[in-house]
Amino acid sequence: MLTSYSLHFTNISPPSHFRTLQRETGKNYWCGTGVSLTFYNAHNFYDRMDANPSLFSGESEIEKFSMIAGGIGTFSNNNQLAFWGYDNTLRWRDSVIKAMLIALLDGDSKRTATIGIGSTESKINTFYNTLLLDEYKDYTTKPWNNWNNSVGVCTPTSVSRSNNVAIVTTTPAHGMTTTYDDWGVVMNLNTGIATSFNISTSIYPNGVPIKIIDANTFSYENNGINTPTTSVTGIASIQVGWGGTSNNLHLYFA
Repeated sequence: MLTSYSLHFTNISPPSHFRTLQRETGKNYWCGTGVSLTFYNAHNFYDRMDANPSLFSGESEIEKFSMIAGGIGTFSNNNQLAFWGYDNTLRWRDSVIKAMLIALLDGDSKRTATIGIGSTESKINTFYNTLLLDEYKDYTTKPWNNWNNSVGVCTPTSVSRSNNVAIVTTTPAHGMTTTYDDWGVVMNLNTGIATSFNISTSIYPNGVPIKIIDANTFSYENNGINTPTTSVTGIASIQVGWGGTSNNLHLYFA
């Protein structure tokens, strides 16, 4: 049995003997001794706009099994064998890296490159507060007390939709530049068909990513019927996520 792995995350496919055993009590056990992982990647975050951690997903990744394992211990029948899976591994990695960055960086930790000077204890608290389940988060402290803050507003004057992509024209110019690749919006249009272009903050609390077309136009994914260019009234709150001209990070994660 292998006890160490050197893998690239974009091609990761964990071998069948690398898995966790979850008993009925919910406790997890490694199927191995001295197992270690080393990951290298130039990485784009799964969700650039948000910092909420990803939970386990995919019932197909859990199967019932009965086995008696020799050499590394004996497991009782009718336990669950939970494979990590490619998608879960990527999203959990995202969650931990984001929490680490939020804890280390100054400001709202989105477009900040300065290492903070706060106490170690405060950074640890921020780290865990990022990863906790919703019912245990302290929404009065970082990152939740300022993560979803708007950085400005723009005024949409017309919208259209084709193949589930919305195009928005603003007057005056929206003010966003291609210097950053993490702009987002929360659309809040007023009446009629225009409301189908709105963004729910309960689903996307920090908005949805957009693509800048020009100084007065941007687009974003928006499911709905094809809609010709239509005049609208309302506002769009401008948000930011993980900023930069590139969100690639070269990581050594062990």
